[in-house]
Amino acid sequence: AKNWEGPRQYISQERAVGILVDWQHKSGVSFGWIQPIHGLPSDLRQTSQHGGDVYVNWRDVRDPRPGAVVTFRPYIDKQGLGAEDCQNRRVLRFVAPKEMETPLKLPSSQVNPCALYLDSSVFFPDFEDRGVTCRKYLWRDGSLDLYELWGDPADLIAAATEAGFIDHAEVEVLVSRQMVRNEPEDSLRDIEADDLPNVPPRFRSALRLRCEDGAAQKTLLTLLGV
Repeated sequence: AKNWEGPRQYISQERAVGILVDWQHKSGVSFGWIQPIHGLPSDLRQTSQHGGDVYVNWRDVRDPRPGAVVTFRPYIDKQGLGAEDCQNRRVLRFVAPKEMETPLKLPSSQVNPCALYLDSSVFFPDFEDRGVTCRKYLWRDGSLDLYELWGDPADLIAAATEAGFIDHAEVEVLVSRQMVRNEPEDSLRDIEADDLPNVPPRFRSALRLRCEDGAAQKTLLTLLGV
């Protein structure tokens, strides 16, 4: 395990974005690795170390959740790139038919900076200018596409509205029943396994948003814990 102590040279005041791809405990020390997806200079020599991953010590993250999108303050020390003040972004998940009459308003640019770990995904880098990470799963099975939006609540609502997730007639929010116990039963449905086979059954419920009088935004903020 890497020693967390030592001088740190901060790369910039801007926060970088990445996915916590690994978390482990060795020799009494907990640490993990972040795959960066936005905000690191491309010409950094240190990005070639550790397979391009960024080290994070347990002292620099409060709630490590492998698979979560995080923001962090990048630094360099004698062992390479590290992440300080690592914070989880909140997430909203939406499902939409793979074939839609009216497509979502998504940017044309698509990349996968995490292909080593997430080979069935693409990201829309233009969303990062809005403080949001947008990921689409490329699962071939099933009739539905799954999208994830990660960010702070206000940024998520703005990005989801702009891209058409909130008011699109064919788009639903992917939830568990426990998350929406106070929602009307007629706004919920259980998704068939054949339509979304890679999602565990307890997370395979869909919530239809009500768009009148800001109800959709209020519901999403509640799901985000606001």
